[in-house]
Amino acid sequence: MHTLVIRQDSAGSGFRFAVHRVGSGGIRGTPAVEVADPLSRVLGETELKLGSELSWYLEHYLDYPFGPHQQRAERVTDALRTWGTEAFQALFGAGQARDFYRDATRGGHTGLDLVVASDDARVLAWPWEALHDPLVGDLAQHCHIERQLERLSDPPPLHEALSRDRIGILLVTARPYERDVAYRSISRPLVELIHERGLPAEVKVLRPPTFEQLRAELQAHPGAYHIVHFDGHGGFGRTSAPAGNKLKGPQGQLVFEKDDGSEDPISGAQLSQLLREHRIPIAVLNACQSAMLSAEAEDAFASVATSLLKAGVRSVVAMGYSLYVSAAKELLPAFYERLFQSGSVAEAIRAGRQAMLARPERRTGFALQDWLVPVLYQQEPLSLEFAGQARVAEQAKTPDLPEAARLNPSDTPHGLIGRDSAVLALERAARRPPAGPLGARPGWRGQDHVGARLPRVAGPDPGAATPGRVAVLRGHPLGRVRAQPLGRGALRH
Repeated sequence: MHTLVIRQDSAGSGFRFAVHRVGSGGIRGTPAVEVADPLSRVLGETELKLGSELSWYLEHYLDYPFGPHQQRAERVTDALRTWGTEAFQALFGAGQARDFYRDATRGGHTGLDLVVASDDARVLAWPWEALHDPLVGDLAQHCHIERQLERLSDPPPLHEALSRDRIGILLVTARPYERDVAYRSISRPLVELIHERGLPAEVKVLRPPTFEQLRAELQAHPGAYHIVHFDGHGGFGRTSAPAGNKLKGPQGQLVFEKDDGSEDPISGAQLSQLLREHRIPIAVLNACQSAMLSAEAEDAFASVATSLLKAGVRSVVAMGYSLYVSAAKELLPAFYERLFQSGSVAEAIRAGRQAMLARPERRTGFALQDWLVPVLYQQEPLSLEFAGQARVAEQAKTPDLPEAARLNPSDTPHGLIGRDSAVLALERAARRPPAGPLGARPGWRGQDHVGARLPRVAGPDPGAATPGRVAVLRGHPLGRVRAQPLGRGALRH
């Protein structure tokens, strides 16, 4: 792997960068050159700036992708391509930097690791993934691009109990809002991928998704997790409920749940302290829709990612802008599959971007070039290459459920579809003593399957506060249902 570092030179005015080659012979650098700020770039004859327009394109264009909005979107993508080409030419178009680049890519671009090193939050928020080599294309599709802080102490040593043959993943899925993203939209594809491919990983879904439960889980299982994956929302200051097809993004805090299922914003500093205490090496944050290019949100985005780095997390995957759920469904399976193959977080992110690029019309039939949304911050990354050398011979075991709570596949050939909200409501109700009955309106279908599926979907897990006993009674007055004792695993009709 050849590493070229694009290092910001803080001397003088403007934004100046030198290119450094890192190799066995030490570090060699080039004179600094100026690169224009893309966020302040004015589009054509308008007074609009690329920073705000790029945010609009990625977060709102698909709300109404017709008429003049199509021309507006083309103006944004054209301006981004122009900046990417000009920035590439300024950095690698001449002199010693050009020689460094040619030497590093002589055997192909997949062996190139581009590192942007800066302590300036605005520079870290630039769309560096848009760097464009006219002879090759967008570099983020062909090589690794990551961000790094300049002045950091070494991360703490890895936990001595950390596994070297299986990847431990703790998945925190928080859905505190009434009109929210389906809570298994991300976790289910990941679990199915690992199960179907026999991948060397263990995934635990944290239930309930509270910050205190996260603390308790990490304390109870020291060294068990390589990755903490937060799947939910973020915000800056006071948060608001999101639209049903988008996830909000990291703006200084991540929104966990309270015991009652309501929102519980946790600051990046709080999360950083917890992950440092337990020496978690990798964090994946698909908490999105952040409007990161606003004056207020730029610093907040950098603070979330860099606070985790400062706390000793070695690799942080985050989202620079809004991310549609349809995009996350392309990104994350490809990310994890390549991670298990290569052991490299940087290579896994590249695979995720490629998957997003391959299906740009995935949501409305209108193309959205949102593959530059996922970004990577790294500092002394941990290699998981052992994962590519092993496969799990034994498929995941069937959960230890009461016989009556097990579903016969022949009875549910298509699985449990469209019941995420019902299962989530039942799980929350189970955490409130005393447990209540599952009632159904006349003509309502599926209560049998939802009730029986609850332990399978959410547990069993001592920390999940999820019932191992489920009773579904149909055709009884509600008073009789409340008075009926709950037999172990009983399913009565």
